Amino acid sequence: MRTSDLTSKMLAYRYLKDFDIDQSIDWAVEMLSLGYETPSLMILAGISKPANFFEAEKHLLSSFNELVIVLPEKHEAIVGYCRTFIEKMAKAIDVKSNLKALYSTGLAFDYEKPIFDFYLLYWAWCDLDYGEAYQHYVPEATKDNIKEFVTKKAIGWLQDNRYV
Repeated sequence: MRTSDLTSKMLAYRYLKDFDIDQSIDWAVEMLSLGYETPSLMILAGISKPANFFEAEKHLLSSFNELVIVLPEKHEAIVGYCRTFIEKMAKAIDVKSNLKALYSTGLAFDYEKPIFDFYLLYWAWCDLDYGEAYQHYVPEATKDNIKEFVTKKAIGWLQDNRYV
């Protein structure tokens, strides 16, 4: 089942402190463009922004039901959403900004264990950007190799966590 890039965020929406319900409208539009068509999805895609949270949420939840998408539990939802950033880093797409987004998302959930190594990499990169010649978070990471180091860590994480 091919879905929108926003799907993992929609599945974690209940746990994201900075979630904007207007993104559910964007998700619905993307899902329609991918060929999914349900009554609630069409209604959600047609809601004007800024949306009323409760109205949009009602149609978002109905869309999940109509598409037979089960909302995951908190831990699974968070790690699933964080996985989207890790997948981008593994492809060397905006590595630094995706690492920061992963850090910010994960930080809101009290340092999720499956992604803890990425917190250390974030702090290491910050120290290196600050001008530190050495940082103690990931001693083998340097200003010259931090981007590649993060990319390799993301690739390894995906290989080790295929079913997460």
